[in-house]
Amino acid sequence: MKQDMSEDILIKYILGEATIAEGQEIETWIAASSANAKKFEQVKIILETSKRLAQVSPLGETEAWEKFKEKRATRREPAKVRSISSNTGWLRIAAAVVFLIGGGWIAYYLYDQRGGNPAELVSIKTTNTVRIDTLPDGSIVHINKNSSITYAGDFESRREIKLTGEAFFEVKHNEQVPFTVHVNDINIRDVGTAFNVKTKQQNTEVIVESGIVQVSRSANSIRLTPNEMVRIKPDDKQLKIEKSTDQLYNYYRSNTFIAKGTPLWRLVDILNEAYGADIEIENGALRNTQITVTIRYEDSLSNILEIIRSTTPEMHVNKTDHGFILK
Repeated sequence: MKQDMSEDILIKYILGEATIAEGQEIETWIAASSANAKKFEQVKIILETSKRLAQVSPLGETEAWEKFKEKRATRREPAKVRSISSNTGWLRIAAAVVFLIGGGWIAYYLYDQRGGNPAELVSIKTTNTVRIDTLPDGSIVHINKNSSITYAGDFESRREIKLTGEAFFEVKHNEQVPFTVHVNDINIRDVGTAFNVKTKQQNTEVIVESGIVQVSRSANSIRLTPNEMVRIKPDDKQLKIEKSTDQLYNYYRSNTFIAKGTPLWRLVDILNEAYGADIEIENGALRNTQITVTIRYEDSLSNILEIIRSTTPEMHVNKTDHGFILK
């Protein structure tokens, strides 16, 4: 296994252009150490943000990069910069633009990695357990399994978080410093509220529990109020507000699944996600059957399905080698 991984191959992986073998090698490399995982997050953040920044840069690639190097050379402890091939020149433009305009928390990440200063990245990653953390500004975050958040050490003055997976945020009110979550190519911004964000296979879901949240993507922007949500797919051109009709999204906070007239397909989707299960609804007529039930997260999946079956006499549950079939 490689001790280091080039930015070029990491970018290919993030863009979905790596081969299967390269992808497996990168995933093994990321899992090998926290330093590798940190570098991967840094490249991912600068890649996603640079696409937007490159569009507004008043400088050409060469000019921007040369100005950046001049600025960097004047620092007492210049950071090391790895070379990036010409086919990723727009990354260099974006990094230079961020640095020159003085507002780039993401430029800090890639080019300033000295320990103990405000530019240091803080990463919190979960695997098989849910984690609750208090952020430096007093906000509280519930991080679901197999998820992560990343933010800069000077978070109180620049409240920006990069999210992978799912998390629920209870934001401490501060009108002067808005709270922003970056996920995929979407920005979720609020001043003081509570909301859930989930990303899976490049699809993003935002649900507001209290307060007001602004969700932006490219030139599109909407405002969500309590019990409203938005689901965003990679190829969506518009953002559409929907009603949030259940509280299943908070199962990892409450340790309870509460279904009140919830379609069976929705409950099954959440159970598959929560338990890493493979439950299929074979009978199409059952998909929209409304289920009203309260289930404890610590119960076994077999017991949970039996409880659901008892609410719908015509339903049968068959166990297979890979999971369960409802029919």
